[in-house]
Amino acid sequence: MNRYKKLGWNTFIIGLGSMGSKFMIFLLVPFYTFYLSPSEYGQADIIMMTVSILVPIVTLSIADGVFRYTMERASKKQVFSSACAILLIAGLILILLTPLLKNIPMIQHYYWLFLVLLLVQLWNILFQQQVRANGKLILYSVSGLLMSLILLGANILFLKYMDMGVTGFLYANLLAFTFNTLYLFFGAKLYRLFSFRSINRPLLKKMLIYSLPLIPNAILWWVMQVSDRYILTFAIGIAANGLYTVAAKIPSLLSMINTIFFQAWSISAIGEKLKQNDSFFAGVFTLFSSLFFIATEGIMLIVQPFAGTLFSAAYQDVWKYVPFLLIAVLLSSFSSFLEVSYMVEKKTKQLLFTSLKGSIVNVGLAVLLIPIIGILGASIATLLGFLVTWLLRMKQVKFFRQLEHKTTFWISMGLLLAQSIYLSFIATPNIAVQVVFAIGIIVCQGIVGKKLVKFVRVSRKPSEEKKAW
Repeated sequence: MNRYKKLGWNTFIIGLGSMGSKFMIFLLVPFYTFYLSPSEYGQADIIMMTVSILVPIVTLSIADGVFRYTMERASKKQVFSSACAILLIAGLILILLTPLLKNIPMIQHYYWLFLVLLLVQLWNILFQQQVRANGKLILYSVSGLLMSLILLGANILFLKYMDMGVTGFLYANLLAFTFNTLYLFFGAKLYRLFSFRSINRPLLKKMLIYSLPLIPNAILWWVMQVSDRYILTFAIGIAANGLYTVAAKIPSLLSMINTIFFQAWSISAIGEKLKQNDSFFAGVFTLFSSLFFIATEGIMLIVQPFAGTLFSAAYQDVWKYVPFLLIAVLLSSFSSFLEVSYMVEKKTKQLLFTSLKGSIVNVGLAVLLIPIIGILGASIATLLGFLVTWLLRMKQVKFFRQLEHKTTFWISMGLLLAQSIYLSFIATPNIAVQVVFAIGIIVCQGIVGKKLVKFVRVSRKPSEEKKAW
């Protein structure tokens, strides 16, 4: 039970900061829909997504190596200094490539902002991973809260009062990320960990062997998450991408919870060198999946009135694209849960192949479906891509055998898939039908909940008897 408590505490601490920044990003979506047109929002989103995919490529995903090897109790100074050397070289290369990069069509009008944002993000990711591996979770959380407040204030200033459009959006993000990077660097005194003399080539080689397979994995994960936006932009137009981006922000509530949990879960799993056949692994997945089934159902019930209330007239119909994206995030979250077992065993190459197959399915279906059914085709392609990835990982780590409460799990999954089809293809969904789906999910998870309570009581009995003795 102590392991559950530790995981719960880490999740709570990380959640305090992460929920602030991530929830703020979600709350800003209605704000963006009023001050940015669909085409402007689409343009801003393309730039930010391009930055996010370039980070692991440019840095060789070394931040993941920093987290893994710091958790393994290698020399913090050698790990951090070696990683900084990679980032310094990466930054220099980016600056030298400026004449070539500034001609890329989608970013050329905002290139210098794009470049500075990218450089700041490189260091921000590294500092975040180092601080998290060092166990400074409260500092990590506080930085997230402060960053969210700066992001809010900067957006209000640049978009509402200065009417700067896409440029204002980028300035707001740059200001927030710069603050967060500096706060982590000085707050955690990371400058004490850097020294050119501490750069360790053999250690750096080990870190790169671990992190290099994560580059294509990150790219492929990104392909499944946002490649549809590029296909939509080229096939239908940038305004369609703006609509799809807003639709994708609603399931980000679910993704937000997963990101917080993943950070805490990776600390527990790697710190304890957890094996996937450990009963703790299966028990945590049961709790995790049950929470996500309920949360997914809750969002499905409110998505239509929610969109109608919060978004401007140009974005009123985006709720139709949300149900399939919700299931996609659910499957993505399940895949991320299993990803930790690959990290523990340092089997990052195997992780890569599951992402590769899922991304091929996603892109192939997106190219096929988007010209036929438009934005809805992008949602379906994303769902099926993550479904393939998750099933492959379940098979690879042999988790089908360990899956607890199989019947209620698969019934819940089937109900959510059926409900997403109903919502997406029926013009005016009936609330009574929605309630039937919700009752089914609640009954299934109620059965799981009863069994979990019984398990907890049985687990506590031996310690209570010992105490009495």
